[in-house]
Amino acid sequence: MVIHELCTNAVKYGALSARAGHVSISWAVSQDDSKRFKLRWKERGGPTVREPSRKSFGSRLIEQALPGQLHGEARLLFEPDGVSCEVNIPLSVMQERPLAILAAPTSS
Repeated sequence: MVIHELCTNAVKYGALSARAGHVSISWAVSQDDSKRFKLRWKERGGPTVREPSRKSFGSRLIEQALPGQLHGEARLLFEPDGVSCEVNIPLSVMQERPLAILAAPTSS
């Protein structure tokens, strides 16, 4: 959802709304004991960015819902040269978990 929201806003208002605009996305997994997934989104080449006067649904989703649901951190910055977003999530919440197979009840 976060990537979708960032892409949508970049196309409508940000770097991807301009011919010369582009987005850089990088990610890494920390190698320390806490093992965290870190993602960085940075827009460049679009219109000059200003801090919005109010928080949109997307901003609230990124800054509040993501940390609450994934026990991580998210920071959305409205810098004049482009929006940036940094996400930091414990790798353990992103790992695939096996599906529980429910056995059909047996008759006695």
